Amino acid sequence: MKLVAVAITFLLGALGILSAQEEMGAIALRYPFLDTSRNHIEFFGKSDGMEKFYQKLDKAIFDNEGKVNIVHVGGSHVQGGTLSHTLRSNLGQLAPDLQIERGFFFPHRLANTNMPSNIYVKKIGAWEGCRNSILRNNCPWGLSGIDAVTREEDAGFILQSFRDRGEAYSFTELRIFEHMSSNTMEPICIPSPDSVVIDSIAGVRRWFFKERIDSVSITFQLQDDQEPVYTLQGIQMVLEESGLVYHALGVNGASTKSFLRSENFIEQGRYISPDLVIFGLGINDAYKPDSEWHPQEYKERYDTLVDWFRTINPDCEFIFMTNNDSYYKRKVPNEHALDVVEVMKQLSKDHNTGFWDLFGVMGGLNSVAIWEEHGLAKRDKIHFSRTGYRLNSDLLFWAFWEDYERHVKHLEN
Repeated sequence: MKLVAVAITFLLGALGILSAQEEMGAIALRYPFLDTSRNHIEFFGKSDGMEKFYQKLDKAIFDNEGKVNIVHVGGSHVQGGTLSHTLRSNLGQLAPDLQIERGFFFPHRLANTNMPSNIYVKKIGAWEGCRNSILRNNCPWGLSGIDAVTREEDAGFILQSFRDRGEAYSFTELRIFEHMSSNTMEPICIPSPDSVVIDSIAGVRRWFFKERIDSVSITFQLQDDQEPVYTLQGIQMVLEESGLVYHALGVNGASTKSFLRSENFIEQGRYISPDLVIFGLGINDAYKPDSEWHPQEYKERYDTLVDWFRTINPDCEFIFMTNNDSYYKRKVPNEHALDVVEVMKQLSKDHNTGFWDLFGVMGGLNSVAIWEEHGLAKRDKIHFSRTGYRLNSDLLFWAFWEDYERHVKHLEN
């Protein structure tokens, strides 16, 4: 790998010129209630728990070779979009020529639920949603954990996704994730793709375009003389160039148990092939009375999810992100967050993964009340405000930066 000194010097100097971020000292001064001494990626197994990911990131940054795939898995914190969009933007500033792709996402408006503000979806016809986080729902979920179903032949949608300042993400390939075995309608894309590849087992339709485009309109064509039905399970915009791809899997109310209900998770996940997974599942697992909270079962479900991702990519690395502080039913601090911290430390040790203690950085038990006082958390004492989500992302980015900087400095030796 042609890892020249000039490139290393640039990267190490970027800490002082990342205009979208505040360095940790400034953050600590602005928010003195934070425990910024805890803002590190820690490793309770081997200290090289991120090295395979960093080596691939090196190639993308310094040699302009290959793609680096990051998958962020969570509940409403991820579905809302501010957390993942901010972190995606932050990572895009690691190098001036680093290509950033929008990655996999679900067009939540088709499932009649909230969605990130930087995704535009115009819904045509009637659609219904089915989420893996709702126990009474029983659907053939794929990677996203959400299905959007229409039973109208005249249904469709228009789709576009945006970077900051209104610039649209462009792509030369659009992947449509769907439940093909139950669909009786075929999606039709405008503009027409130049070629099409279909994987009927995974349920992935790939439309290829010779020129970059940034929006599509989708209609449907009924196959034979059947009752119309179409189930959409996700979207991915793809470019051929090397770079970093940040995928978001967020479902309101999702827990570890929720994603284990997705029958086609591994098959569709192979199209993402993550190099790093940021796990943020736990707030909904732990939001229970004491009699229903079982930390060992929680850990075992995470063990399974790790196995699933390493079945997809054996070299996949992980960051376990602890729960934010919260109140149970807005009344008392949820002490189950303390158990989540210990479980994730054990997961870090067992699977040789990274660990980031959001709970500790926030200030620990009862800190969400302080965040609320400063306009960073909402009155439900579970969710953050937009400013709070951005702060959350900035803190994680700086913890990541510190560890990656350590790795790059080691390359010089």
